[in-house]
Amino acid sequence: MSAYLFNGESHTNYETAYMQTLGMDADQIESVLRQRDFELSQNIEKRAAAYRRESDPLFAEAYRKEAAGDTEGAETARTAGLAAVEKIKQQFPVA
Repeated sequence: MSAYLFNGESHTNYETAYMQTLGMDADQIESVLRQRDFELSQNIEKRAAAYRRESDPLFAEAYRKEAAGDTEGAETARTAGLAAVEKIKQQFPVA
């Protein structure tokens, strides 16, 4: 989860009303929201690269093993692929 600093404290609540209660003005709020949006857009690209590098090979292996009749090996690879996807989603949040 992303966070921002305001008056030396870290915050994770990006609701405008909350930021106003902290004493932030409109320009500060806009700046925080733009930074968050930029970081999330970067995570989309990082997530896609991580899928290609980590989970896609496992799903390809599952497909090959299934085609070769190795259903147990295919299930093992598929399970590892799904675990990799969940790890990537946690590592690179996009919402």
